Amino acid sequence: MKHSPSIIQQLRSVLPPQAILCDPMQLSLYGYDGTLYQGMPDVVVLPESTEQVVSVAHICRQTGTPLVPRGAATSLSGGPVPLRGGVVVATTRMDRILDLDIANRCVVVQPGVVNLHLQAALAEHGYLYAPDPASQGVCTIGGNVAENAGGPHCLKYGVTVHHVLGLEMVLPDGRLIRLGGKALDEAGYDLAGVIVGSEGTFGIVTEVTCRIMPMPESIVTMLAIFDTLEDAGQAVSDIIAHGLVPATLEMMDRTMIGAVEQHMHTGYPPDAEAVLLIELDGLASALPEQVDSIKQACRRNRVRRFQIASNERERELLWQGRKGASAAIVNLAPGKISSDVTVPRTELPVVLRKIMEIGDKWGITIGNFFHAGDGNLHPQALYDPRDADQLRCVLAIDDEVCKLAIAHRGVLSGEHGIGCAKRKHMPLMFTPQEMLAMWRVKEVFDPALICNPEKVLPDKREMKAAPRLLLPEGPFTTAGPQVAVRNDEGWFQPLDEEAVQKILAVAHREGQPLVLRGTGTKSGPLPSGAEVVTTSRLDRILEYDPDNLTITVQCGVRLRDIQTLVSGHGQMLPLRPRFLDECTIGGVVACNEAGPHRLLYGSPRDLVTGIKVALPDGTILKFGSPCVKNVAGYALEKLFVGSRGTLGAILQVTLRTHPLPQSFRTLSLSIDDPLQLQPLVAELCGSPLQPAALELLNPAACRFIEEADTQRWCLLVGLEGSGAEVEQMIAGVQSMVSAHGLGACVEVDADYMQLWA
Repeated sequence: MKHSPSIIQQLRSVLPPQAILCDPMQLSLYGYDGTLYQGMPDVVVLPESTEQVVSVAHICRQTGTPLVPRGAATSLSGGPVPLRGGVVVATTRMDRILDLDIANRCVVVQPGVVNLHLQAALAEHGYLYAPDPASQGVCTIGGNVAENAGGPHCLKYGVTVHHVLGLEMVLPDGRLIRLGGKALDEAGYDLAGVIVGSEGTFGIVTEVTCRIMPMPESIVTMLAIFDTLEDAGQAVSDIIAHGLVPATLEMMDRTMIGAVEQHMHTGYPPDAEAVLLIELDGLASALPEQVDSIKQACRRNRVRRFQIASNERERELLWQGRKGASAAIVNLAPGKISSDVTVPRTELPVVLRKIMEIGDKWGITIGNFFHAGDGNLHPQALYDPRDADQLRCVLAIDDEVCKLAIAHRGVLSGEHGIGCAKRKHMPLMFTPQEMLAMWRVKEVFDPALICNPEKVLPDKREMKAAPRLLLPEGPFTTAGPQVAVRNDEGWFQPLDEEAVQKILAVAHREGQPLVLRGTGTKSGPLPSGAEVVTTSRLDRILEYDPDNLTITVQCGVRLRDIQTLVSGHGQMLPLRPRFLDECTIGGVVACNEAGPHRLLYGSPRDLVTGIKVALPDGTILKFGSPCVKNVAGYALEKLFVGSRGTLGAILQVTLRTHPLPQSFRTLSLSIDDPLQLQPLVAELCGSPLQPAALELLNPAACRFIEEADTQRWCLLVGLEGSGAEVEQMIAGVQSMVSAHGLGACVEVDADYMQLWA
């Protein structure tokens, strides 16, 4: 406790007595999380305001004391464990909802707000916050942000980072920064996207602005019982292949079914080998057809029983079984090691089989429950903590599961994070150069390295620099042409990724300014003396995996070519920016440009799951993966989305595709004064109808719409979904327009894609 005497004295000058814990018994309660790892803080503080956190950080920086952020400590990776003592900053008393802004569909909260408490407050207004971890009754929003938490509904709605609009964070030196806000997109680098999932190693988040959404009009919850894991897994693949993305697709094996039934009596048959919990939500008109498609997919895979919850009580009971699975294990063994890895959906059957083989090899029972829809596995290795041999076995099993996931194109963690539990495995997934890049970002936020030390990244001293890249000699004017040709516009045109790497490295060596471009659809004036490098010849589609809804392409592939390919498989990339026919995917990602349909589908920031880049010095790095759930290491791919080529050249991107809607329709409403639309748009955005796009055109722009009155303003409403769904949306929009007395809302008779382009 070497820091304790001086630290406590200084803390008492800025915090009330009840906000400081020094008693050894109290301190021991803040030394662990849901793992085996333990530490002992020198002191625990429980601030109630951002100002108090700032004061604590100043004291820690001045004294060089470790600063460890902590929420409710439900984490399963050792993230909040104070391995080097220091000050634990528990934010559980910062538990106020600061601003519930229904009009702008967002809420501002302190980090100690419990996830379920937020859901209850939103439900009173007919809204919800989509991320719903299994621990949501206890876990806090700050902890969710630190770990980029997921939950069962992230298959359809995404993980925490997709629902965080802005952050306030206290840096380890006491400075306060604000990133983002209430707008859907923010100019500049996506630092907030990098902070989400950084596991408290950059600073202490003191305020979060979250995106909220209207509650769905209807929910259908189903339970499918199978006699083999293979049949259940194939049913999942068939459901996705049919173009359906349920809100949830959860699976449990026989071991977990037995534990849940013994613990909770939810009605799961204990003799079944697998159960699928499936939930659909959306407009009532769309769900019967989707339920029928899911039922048919299960029947094709020899489902034993297919059950639909007939009321809210039955639905709650089915969910109690799934969300209580982790706690139910106490009926099988006094201890468990819970793994967390993600693999592509199509790898699930073989990976599950190999996990069971690993358990047999070590003589350990493994129970499995997992998010089958996104390939996020949670094998539970059961053991007796009093048995040293069993402990050794389950730790070995956890190591083998990590290596197994990487061998099958997976990632080290889908939602629990790296913490201290998986630091040693980071080299399985990242090169030394990639981990050094993460270290450089860490040091920007925390140059003194006092914030949550010994988490996420292995010791930097263990990493070796990359071999020196062999480059042409001489100044850029002579060396550049040796690695890339010039096109008709005089731009350098590398023919492969290695040429891009070399031309950047030569320019870096010689101090030559470069401007990166695709086809030039977003070109602006050139800086004085700059050379242009176009990556338009890097135009290969590298891997398209329709079963897993992902595609990996080089940066020079034109967006229209991606759309043509994926549409043949009943899918789309929901990006419709300007110059749709000419722009490259690299340019679209570099500018984070989505187009008007960003309202429903998000921007490239929400669709990019992996990236390969060449830094200005020529270093090649890869971040992210084809897995849609991935919290292994810092999400540096977020930095390059919207960076406009200022951080290096984007070489490849991996993106998440979406099922192609059955129906596309456009409505048009002409009005004299755009302010007349405010009540209508507020009601429409707050309803479950969820239009794909809302675009306001001034009279000059209305000339593009044949039916529009070019003397008036025009509101265009884009609607996408199943046939029945879109018909319900049309009726709903027209009913709202009529109720607001705004005249006739008519359907535009034009090709949908061409019109919106």
